[in-house]
Amino acid sequence: MVTTLKALKRNSYGSEFIQEALHTVYETLQPAHCYIAYFDKNQHKATSLAYSIEDHFSNPVFTYLINNSLCEKMISSGKPYFFSNNIPHTYPFNQIITPYLLQHYLGIPIFSRRGEIVGVIGCLFEHPYFFSEEQHGEWCQVLGDILGSDVQYLALLSEQKKLLCEMEECQQEAQLGNFHVDIVTGSAYWSKEIYRIFQCEAESFTPNETTTNQYIHPDDRTRVIELRRDMLDSNSMSYNVIYRIVLAEGKNKYLREHCHILRDINGIATLVKGIVQDITEFYYLSNKLDQASDKLSVTYNAVTEGIWEYNLETKILLTSPKFWDILGINETNVNSVYDWIIMIHKNDRSAVIKCFSNLRNGDVTSIDVEFRLQSGSNDKICRWFNCKGNIIESSSSHHYNRVVGILIDITDTVMAEQQLTLAKTVYDNTSECIVITDKDNNIISVNKAFEKVTGYCHDDVIGKNPRILASGYHDLAFYQKMWRSLETQGTWQGQLHNRRSDGVIYPEEMTINKIEDDHNVINYVGVFHDISSRKKTEKKLKLLANNDTLTGLMNRRRFIEKVEKYIDQINDVSADNSPASVCSLLFIDLDDFKIFNDLYGHDFGDKVLQKVATILRETVCEHSVICRYGGDEYAVLIKEQDINYAQGIANKLVNIISQPIECNGIDINLTISIGISSYPESGTTHQALLKNADYAMYEQKWLGRNGVCVYDQQLQHEYISKLKLRDKLKSAINTKKIKVYYQPIVDNKTGRVCKFEALARWYDDQEGFICPGIFIPIAERYGLIGMLGQLVFEKACADLDRIHRSGFTDVVFSINHSVKEFSQHNQEYIFETINNYNLPYSAIMIEITESTALDDGKNIIDILSAFRSRGIAISLDDFGTGYSSLAAIIDIKPDLIKIDRSFVVDIEHSKESQMLVSLVIDLSRKLKIEVVAEGVETQAQLDILSEMSCYYIQGFYYSPAVTIDDAITILKERNQNMVLDVQ
Repeated sequence: MVTTLKALKRNSYGSEFIQEALHTVYETLQPAHCYIAYFDKNQHKATSLAYSIEDHFSNPVFTYLINNSLCEKMISSGKPYFFSNNIPHTYPFNQIITPYLLQHYLGIPIFSRRGEIVGVIGCLFEHPYFFSEEQHGEWCQVLGDILGSDVQYLALLSEQKKLLCEMEECQQEAQLGNFHVDIVTGSAYWSKEIYRIFQCEAESFTPNETTTNQYIHPDDRTRVIELRRDMLDSNSMSYNVIYRIVLAEGKNKYLREHCHILRDINGIATLVKGIVQDITEFYYLSNKLDQASDKLSVTYNAVTEGIWEYNLETKILLTSPKFWDILGINETNVNSVYDWIIMIHKNDRSAVIKCFSNLRNGDVTSIDVEFRLQSGSNDKICRWFNCKGNIIESSSSHHYNRVVGILIDITDTVMAEQQLTLAKTVYDNTSECIVITDKDNNIISVNKAFEKVTGYCHDDVIGKNPRILASGYHDLAFYQKMWRSLETQGTWQGQLHNRRSDGVIYPEEMTINKIEDDHNVINYVGVFHDISSRKKTEKKLKLLANNDTLTGLMNRRRFIEKVEKYIDQINDVSADNSPASVCSLLFIDLDDFKIFNDLYGHDFGDKVLQKVATILRETVCEHSVICRYGGDEYAVLIKEQDINYAQGIANKLVNIISQPIECNGIDINLTISIGISSYPESGTTHQALLKNADYAMYEQKWLGRNGVCVYDQQLQHEYISKLKLRDKLKSAINTKKIKVYYQPIVDNKTGRVCKFEALARWYDDQEGFICPGIFIPIAERYGLIGMLGQLVFEKACADLDRIHRSGFTDVVFSINHSVKEFSQHNQEYIFETINNYNLPYSAIMIEITESTALDDGKNIIDILSAFRSRGIAISLDDFGTGYSSLAAIIDIKPDLIKIDRSFVVDIEHSKESQMLVSLVIDLSRKLKIEVVAEGVETQAQLDILSEMSCYYIQGFYYSPAVTIDDAITILKERNQNMVLDVQ
C-alpha cells in the first residue's frame, strides 16, 4: 500500500493528487464520507479542499473551529485518532453528517516537511469500523507525509483567492478602486470598483484619456487635465485631486484621485498608479469635527456596555449612544432626575436612590446596583440592568466630582437564575420520578415523586445502587441490553417492572440518559412514572379498539390487519396447491338498509345489524374471520377454502337473510349483495382482495342486488374497460367534447314545435359514437354526473338563448336530470345559469324519471319544489315503467308526463298498450297535466294517439335529435307564423 501511495505522488499533483488520494483512502478504508482539509497557521480553524461520498466527489466547502473538535484530539496525539461514539452530537458538521446517520470518525494527520500537522484526512463511517494502527499506521504516516506539500500549496492558493475577494469587497465597501495607466503604450487598467463608481461595464467601456475625461464635470475638466499634465511634466512623484464627474443620468459624484508617478532613469513619467474613491457621501460632512470627539464616539460605539459620566457639581449626564439603546428609551424623554426615578421599578427605586445618595454624601466611592425599569402594569416582562460607577478625579480642577460608569443589560443572567430556581422547584414537585446516580451508578439524588411511588425515603437510597428496586421480573439479558444502549447511544427508554418498599411489583416507563463531560461519564439520570393504571386502561382499550361495540364483531382496522397477516403467511409458504395456500373473502352489503332507519328509527336499524351479525356467526365456518366493515357492510375471511366453497357460503347467506326476519315484533324483508374475491385468482395482496371483493359487491348492486358476484377475469376486464371509459369521459367533459342535440316535441294540432328535449351526445375519436345508455351510467357511478349535467345544462341554456334571440321566444327546453345529480351536487348553478342568459324560468323544464324521486325521497321532492317556486316546470319521463307510478304523480306533482316508448311501439297491435296509454291520458287530463308520447315513428301510431287526444308528439316520425343549427331550421320550417332569424 505504501508503494502505491508513492507511485501515486509521482503521477499527479495539486487538486488532482488530492482527489486521487481521497480515492485511495476510500479503496483502503471504505468510509461513507471522506474529506481533506487544511489548518490555518494557528490551528484555530480547518477548511475543506475536497469531499467525497461513497467515492463520488461532492462540492461543499466548509470551515469549522478546531477547538473542542475531534481534530483537536488528533493534533494533541500527533497520530491517527479514531472515535467510535455517536458523533452527530459532537461533530461540528452536523448539517452534513446528520442526514446520513454517520456514527464513527477517523482523523489522519497531514504533515509538512518540518513535521508540523497542517491538515487532516477525515473519514466518517455509517457502520461499525475497527481501526488497527498496526495494520494501517505506516500507510497513514506515508499518506500524511506525501500530502503535506500539496495541501500547503492548495491552502496558500485558497487563502490568496480569499484575500483577493476580501480586497474587492473592501474596495466596494470603501467605494475605492485602484488603477494604473501605462503612458508609453496608452493602455489603462481599472479595478471593478472604478467601473461601479463610473456606472459603466468593463465589456463595453475602454478607459483612456479621452473616454475618462468626458466624465469630468465641465467646470472641473480643465483644472484636472492641466493638473495631471503639470504633474507629469514636473518632477513630482505623486498628486492628489478632488473633482466631480457627471454620470449618464446627470447625477454628480465627488471623487478623490491619489496617484504615484513612476519615472525612468531620465525622469520621464512611464507609469501612473493610483486610487479613485467616491467621496460624495463624505463631501458634505463637516471637516471641522473634533478629532477627540470622533475617537470617543468610536470607542463608545465599539463597546457593548453603555458608558455614562455624571458631574456631581453641574449635574450634567453624558452618555454613549449604546447607553440609550440598552435602556430601550428615547433620550429626549429624560429631562430631570425625577424622570429617571419614575422610570425605575417601584420595588427597586429606593435601593437605587440610596446607592446614589451614599455616593453624593461621600460615604462610598463606587456603586454597583441592579434594578428594573418600570413597564406599566405587567411586572413579569421587566428587563434587568446592572449599573456600576466610580468617582474619578477631574482633570482640570483636581476635584473628585465626576462619576464614570457602565450600564449592562443583565436580563438573560437574571432569567437564567430564575430558570435554575424554577428547575429546582420542578424537580422537587414534578409528578415524574427522578433518580440521579454518579458514574459508578450509586444514587446521589431522588425527588419527592420517587419517594412517593417507591416508598423509599431519601436517606434510604442515597449511596445505594438502583438494583435495590429490582423485582426479579427481568433476566440478565434485559439489563445487559439496557447498559449496551446506554454505553453506545447514551440513552435507554423502555418499560420495566420494579418493586416498591412494601414488596409490591409495579410497571413503570423509564428513560435513562448518560451525562458526559469531555467524553467522561459523570452521571446517569433516570426519569420514570408508574403506569399501573395505564396498563389496566390499555387492556380495556385494546378490546374496544379491536371490536365493533354494536355487534361485537371484529372492527375494520383489526380485520384488515388479520387479512394482511394471513396473506403474508400464505406468501411465505411455497406454492404447493395445499388448502393452506388458498382463501376467500366475502364483502357483504345490506340492500336499501336506509329504509329501515327512515321508517323505524336508528335504534331499530341497530337491532337489524345485530341480527345480521348473529346470522353470520351461525352460518360461516368456525375458522373464518367476521368483521363489521362499517355502517351496513360486513366482511368475512374464509381461510383455507377456495372460491367454490365461498360461493356456497355466500348463496346460503343470501337465502337465509332473504327470509323474513323478526325484529322487535316486526317481520322485515331484507336482502344482501355479496362480492367474492379469492387468493390467488383475484389478487395476492390483502389490498387487492379487499378492493376486488368490494368491486364485485358493487357489480352485484349494479346487476340488481340480492345475489352473489365473483370477481373473475371477465369482471376484471369489464372493470378496466369501465375505468378507461371513465377517464375518456372525464377528459371529454373537461375539453367540452360532449355535444348537446335537440329532439323536437311537436303540437300535432298545429304542427308547430313547442319544445325540444336536450340530449347529450358523445363521439370519441377511437371508440366512435358512444350511446348515452352506456356513458350516463358510467358518469353516475364514478361521480362525473354533476360535471356532465352542468355542462349539458349550460350548453342548452346558451342554445335556448340563441333560439329566443332568433324570435322563437315561446320555445321551451326540456333538460334531463339524473338522480345522482340531486343527491350529490348543489343545484344552485341551475338558477345562476338561467339568470346569466336572462332566460325566463318558464322556458326551462327539468325532466326526471319516475324512479328518481322514489330513490331519494324527501330531498328530491324539496329540490323540485324549489324549482317549481321559481317557475321551472317538471317533466316525468318513462312514465309507466316504475313500480309506483301513481305515487310518483302524487309526490312529484309534474307539469308534464311522458309516456314511455315501450308502450308506443306496440300501440298498433297491443290492446293492453292502447288501454294503458288511454288511462294515462285520461288521468292526466283530469289532473290537468300535459302528456307527451315518446318514440313515435309511424303514421299509424300518430293516428291512434291523436284519436286518444294525445297531441304532443316526440319521435323519429318528426325528427331525430339534431344540432342547434338544424333545430333552428326546423323551427323556421314548422313555425311559419314565428319571427324569422334576426341574427
